[in-house]
Amino acid sequence: MAWGKIQKALKWVVKSRKNPLSEEQLRNTFMAHDKNGDGHLDKEELKEAFRALGARIPCYRAGRAIYYSDIDLDGTINEDEIDHLVSYATHYGYSFN
Repeated sequence: MAWGKIQKALKWVVKSRKNPLSEEQLRNTFMAHDKNGDGHLDKEELKEAFRALGARIPCYRAGRAIYYSDIDLDGTINEDEIDHLVSYATHYGYSFN
C-alpha cells in the first residue's frame, strides 16, 4: 500500500470538524484532561482528550500522539512537549486558525 493511501486512511480516524480549533483551544483541551494535576498527560488522559475532540479511535490516536510528542521518552506528555502534541493533532485534522 502506498504511503499516501496510508496517510489518507489515518486521517479518517479523525471526524471532520466544521469549526477548526485554535492552537490555544487545543492546548487547553489537552491540559484540561490532566486529571491528577501533575502537569503530565499519560495515555489514558490523552485518550479522553482525543475522545472529547472527536477521534474515532481515541486509544490509537493517544498512543501515536505519545510516540510523536514524547521527546524525553518517559511515556507522558509534559508542558515542554505540548507544542509537539498540538502539532501532531493539527496534522491529523484538529487544525487551528
